[in-house]
Amino acid sequence: MSRILFNLTAMATMAFVVTILSSVALLLGDPDAPVNTWFNTHGTTVLLIEVGAIVVLGMAAMTADRRETLRKSTASATESADEPGSNTTL
Repeated sequence: MSRILFNLTAMATMAFVVTILSSVALLLGDPDAPVNTWFNTHGTTVLLIEVGAIVVLGMAAMTADRRETLRKSTASATESADEPGSNTTL
């Protein structure tokens, strides 16, 4: 699950980078172009949505990864305690 969330975070980050590069390119273009007008109107909202997606997906990915790590460490500790000859009490 964490792998999927990390991939989604990477895709949201790529969308953010493309949006930033597009905004820089639009600064050099015709200010009356429809794309430039639309971006001037909605660009901030798009960037805020992308930043929010990066934050939410990043936190979800780290949380899922931590849960998977704890689950694996608990399972390996249980397996090593069940092996014969592994007396944990002295």
